[in-house]
Formats: sequence, C-alpha cells, structure tokens
Amino acid sequence: MKITGVAVMAMMGGISVSADTVPENERQVMVCMAPTLDIRLENRAKAVSSAIFAGIGVNIQWRHLSHCSTQGILITFSNDTPASLMPGALAYALPYEGTHIVVFYDRVKNKPGNVSILLGHVIAHEVTHILQGVARHSESGVMKANWTGADYQQMIREPLQFARQDVSLIQHGLRVQGPTSR
Repeated sequence: MKITGVAVMAMMGGISVSADTVPENERQVMVCMAPTLDIRLENRAKAVSSAIFAGIGVNIQWRHLSHCSTQGILITFSNDTPASLMPGALAYALPYEGTHIVVFYDRVKNKPGNVSILLGHVIAHEVTHILQGVARHSESGVMKANWTGADYQQMIREPLQFARQDVSLIQHGLRVQGPTSR
C-alpha cells in the first residue's frame, strides 16, 4: 500500500493530519499519550504512526492524557523497565481490556537506528492490537512479533505496512465499535 500525500507531508514535516482533510469513509481513532521527554521526537513518532494508519484509511487524533475522552486509547511510558518484565519487548497492549498501552521507552531508546521512527512503529503496532482486539502477530510488516535488522533498515527508508489480514482485522474492530470514533 502507498502512503497518501497528506500522510507523507505529515511524516516529513511533523504536520498533523487534520480532521477536515480526512475523507468521510476514513475512521478516526483517538490516541491519548503521556508526554515524552523530547517533544520533537514525540511529534516525529506521532507523524510516523499517523502515516502508517493513513495508508489504510485510519486517522489518528492525538490528545494529551489530560484531554482524553473515555473512548481514547491511552499510552504511557516506562523509563525504568525491569529486565525481568517481558524481556525483549518494546511495549505491550491490553487488547482485551481495550484501552491501555505501555511503551518501554528506555528499551526503545536503546535500540539501533532512529528513535522517533522506531517509536512511531511501536505505537502503531500496539494501537493495532487494541483496534483488532486480539493478541496476534503477522509474518511481516508492522505487526510482526519481532523485527529484524532488515525491518529496522526498512523503517528508515519508509514505514512498514500492514499485512492484508491486519487491515481486515482493524476494519472489523472499527466496525464493531460502531459509528463513533474510538
């Protein structure tokens, strides 16, 4: 799938995709995020994640935790993650609870490559778990269980995409939620 021009502009320039540029058939999802230590890194990560979702017709509406509705997906960050807690994981979602994601920010920062691009992919991956409502992974793309060195290199060139089944599960999850934004 190709990323739309608006999404590419958002990713490259840090411009947020506004609701008035979203086609009527696009779904909107509210994601409420605790602030990170670096606002430029955070904005770039949001742009990457937004671009990934824009490629499948989903518009992410970013909010600060203090401005989050009860329907928003909540993202918090751990900066001192115990080594014994989910070793190797960069984050986790609670898809059956349906609202909360914890990003192991300290682990993301220690991975090779561009931190903001990786963080954007991690956020997209975990938001997808919430939208799909299941704990499953794909053989390739954003929803791969463990990204390889080649995947990290691909992220730098262009965002990883969703596998067809992931798109179907996201669309199904959004339909189940009804006509309002998440």
